[in-house]
Amino acid sequence: MRLRMPSGDRIGLIHDISVVLRDNKTSVISIEIDHGVIFLESQGVPKEKQVELMEALKRIPGIFDVEPVHTMPYKERAEQLNAVLTTVQDGILAINRQGIVTQCNPAAGRILRLRVEAALDHPLPQQLAADLLVNETFASGRSQRNCEVYIQSIGTYCIVSTIPLRLEDRTIDGVVVKLMDNRNMRELVQKMTASRPVTFAEIPFKSKVMGLVSGQAQRYAASDSTVLIRGETGTGKELFARALHSASPRADNPFVAVNCAAIPETLLESELFGYEEGAFTGAVKGGKPGFFEMANNGTLFLDEVGEVSVHLQAKLLRVLQDRRVRRIGSSREITIDVRIITATNRDLEDMVAQKLFREDLYYRLNVIPLLLPPLRERQEDILLLAELFLRRFSEKLRRPVPSFSPAALKELMAYNWPGNVRELENVIERAVNLVDGPLVEAAHFHLNKRPAFAQSPQNVDFATYQTLEERLAEVEKTIVKETYKRFRSARKIGAVLGISHTAVLRKLRKYGLVDK
Repeated sequence: MRLRMPSGDRIGLIHDISVVLRDNKTSVISIEIDHGVIFLESQGVPKEKQVELMEALKRIPGIFDVEPVHTMPYKERAEQLNAVLTTVQDGILAINRQGIVTQCNPAAGRILRLRVEAALDHPLPQQLAADLLVNETFASGRSQRNCEVYIQSIGTYCIVSTIPLRLEDRTIDGVVVKLMDNRNMRELVQKMTASRPVTFAEIPFKSKVMGLVSGQAQRYAASDSTVLIRGETGTGKELFARALHSASPRADNPFVAVNCAAIPETLLESELFGYEEGAFTGAVKGGKPGFFEMANNGTLFLDEVGEVSVHLQAKLLRVLQDRRVRRIGSSREITIDVRIITATNRDLEDMVAQKLFREDLYYRLNVIPLLLPPLRERQEDILLLAELFLRRFSEKLRRPVPSFSPAALKELMAYNWPGNVRELENVIERAVNLVDGPLVEAAHFHLNKRPAFAQSPQNVDFATYQTLEERLAEVEKTIVKETYKRFRSARKIGAVLGISHTAVLRKLRKYGLVDK
């Protein structure tokens, strides 16, 4: 029986209520006083006696009314708190001064792999208390905010915050821990920063050869095996990588794309594998997860994988074999579940022969090869793509251009497209910016029909008696020298000339263009 009794403030009121309950042979379970209202929970009152008891309580001076209620305020608050703790995605733990767990919501049980029923009202294991910064909070009395910590019992990192609970005399009576699974954080970041997913249906083509490639890729999508996408620059390797992810069972998990050629070699290792706080000068406070961790349960796309240094290739091979990563400066290994998709426009077989790419890594990456044909080998797609890009840039630049002139179409079909789809897209965008009439004309195209470093034919001077190797070396020197003047970067020169950056450095030294 639960009763609500609005009342006044009178000394002896609770005593008088107790006397009435005693006279009616009723046991008290609990009494609460809340803002001038007394709540009473009792047992042992037969139904036929309940009205009589309520009338007796009403006769007590200072009791204004007596009415039954369904629940006590403390139970209502407990149910509300339990509903909140159950619905939040962050883990919540409360630990008292004796180290006993007094609150543990389902999210905390899931993240820490604990049974909530087994954890409640039991001591928190010492190692877990240290990992969750509970001991540190008790010792320092200070809150900890969004600290990335390694939890040994689950073998991974979590984001932890703590708040000390203080009594009126400011002594600490307990600690509340809020923890977030790194995966939840990465998913949030991914949703906020990721580009729109790409599907195979959004990759336009008419040619039979692209139909075969697309069909192959869609069959590969269901697998977890590593895919190596080969093709010239601008053929759409990342587009296919994103489509493979979107069609895979991992589609709801992160897709992380890394251009290995765009990140300096000295930084690429820390970006891929992450690092601990203080691992090196300039390391972010608290450390940082690497791309492998960020892509956990999803897909990691390593573009321009041929640019990875031999030193880093060994670490990459280890990850592919063991499915574990170790942050720089850490002794702990983290288990990962990541599908690897790689891409390159380099001749990896030639690089293996030159000892520039590890043979064992090559076989690990080349499990499922996918070769994207260049645009010149699928001419049926040129006009389709050109029309698509024309519509896109006409809308984007607000310059309505209905179509191409016959001469413009002929020009597009006659060109070799060394830059493939990317070059075609750029050519159309430039043309839409230049057009001032109803049609795109051939004159609006700026096509690089001659190699950037083409030289006029030299007459052979037989008086010099140069060998073929010597003559080729002269031409090579001219090409390397002119490319170096323009790009000033071994990696960029290597990308332009189709050789490794180490081969570029050797040639620069050979021809005296840099100090040895």
